[in-house]
Amino acid sequence: MDEHDYVYQLRPLIVPAVMFLILYPLVIGGVHFFNKLPIIELRILIGIYVTAAFGILFLWVIGKSKHVYIKDRQIVFRSLLGTHILEPQDIRRVAFYFDGKGQEVAQIRTGGKLYYLSEFYFPFPELMSDLEIFIQKYDLRSNLESYAGLIQS
Repeated sequence: MDEHDYVYQLRPLIVPAVMFLILYPLVIGGVHFFNKLPIIELRILIGIYVTAAFGILFLWVIGKSKHVYIKDRQIVFRSLLGTHILEPQDIRRVAFYFDGKGQEVAQIRTGGKLYYLSEFYFPFPELMSDLEIFIQKYDLRSNLESYAGLIQS
């Protein structure tokens, strides 16, 4: 199996965040222009905006650095927060399911941690194919057969 790089997609985060960063000052400026907010309230609202902007920037930097690699004997999760390498003997179970929004999710359970692969990774279909091959190649416990039956029906 060749190594592939799967990148975390930021569009679902960035689009609403940019809309917030644009609209918030317009709304607060409009309210202040027509109603003259007290200075303490204005400072609190500006503080909320600055805190949210830094939070969005932090999430963007972390999200931009998230990658998943599936190599011959490893699944590697890499980001600015660190690298986690999973080998077949580390993986207890892989569960496939659909979340409440109907998005496909793969949950990889190790001894003490859970790792999730979702449609936020690009290209997701290839990632799921590589994961399925990895599961079959190393005979890992999973609900792959019952899950594949749900998709085909």
